[in-house]
Amino acid sequence: MQHQEAEPFSILLVDDDATVVRLMGLMLANFAPLRFATSGHAALKRAVESIPDLVLLDVEMPDLNGFEVCKALKSTPALAHVPVIFVTSHSSVQLQSKGLELGAADFIEKPIHAPLLMARVRTYQRLKKLSDTMRGAVRMDFLTGAVTRREFEKALTQEWLRATRSGAPLSLLIADIDGFGAYNAQFGEKQADDCLRQVADALRSAARRPADLVGRYAGGQFGILLPETGVSGARTVAQRAMEAVEAKQLRHAVSCARSRVTLFVGGSYRDSAAGGVSELATRVPDDLRVAAEAARNLARAAADDEARFVDVVHSHPRRADATAV
Repeated sequence: MQHQEAEPFSILLVDDDATVVRLMGLMLANFAPLRFATSGHAALKRAVESIPDLVLLDVEMPDLNGFEVCKALKSTPALAHVPVIFVTSHSSVQLQSKGLELGAADFIEKPIHAPLLMARVRTYQRLKKLSDTMRGAVRMDFLTGAVTRREFEKALTQEWLRATRSGAPLSLLIADIDGFGAYNAQFGEKQADDCLRQVADALRSAARRPADLVGRYAGGQFGILLPETGVSGARTVAQRAMEAVEAKQLRHAVSCARSRVTLFVGGSYRDSAAGGVSELATRVPDDLRVAAEAARNLARAAADDEARFVDVVHSHPRRADATAV
């Protein structure tokens, strides 16, 4: 999986007084990407167009006041998590209570003092970094660096829907470490963990494109999602994966038939260009996984160092005995 650089912390400044907007802009000019709005309607439009990380929002505006804008932001699912700091000339308990009830995170009083404004903004920048780190932890399997099974299955659903709309092919590989239970029993958990890390590295080296995704299923099982990839391309990736693991030359347990760690790989694919469009309409994303598991079982039974593939159109949903190709 490719890791992207963190996005910059973006701020939306909202005030109908252009002088205040310019002043805050100057205070924060070297801090973060800034966007501006001088009305409530413009603020909502800009927030939807590009979701900010923080909104600095004037309370008193003529078209939509700050409370109305805040309420609209918090009722929009894509924007509900964005912290809102009210900027106001009034600091009554009633006003602050109303703002907090609407979901505001904080208040800054006018006239604005640069050190205080910077301190508040830095606080929410740190909170965003912490939140991003926690979300990344939920998505990632710490041991192997692959995404978790839950995230992998979410990506599978998204790519299935995208392939349904575009007609592009989509392939899925399931790779099992042959005899991983025996490996774990002989060498222990620490060495088994190292084996899993090395296999995950090998799979990432085989799935080279930014869109390709490696996920950890359970035990010694991994998934590789290959968007816009037909069976021929998936065969190439599967072969690379098996060769990359063999190249690691990981000594296997004495109870296993093979002296080195190897993979069983099964794959499934959907390709409207190959026909079966009407059958594809009856399939769901999980059928791709079921077909890949059927192919993996066939590869395990054959034990001949070749991946097996099942077209999701030709597989019976949730049945693991389809015909391989």
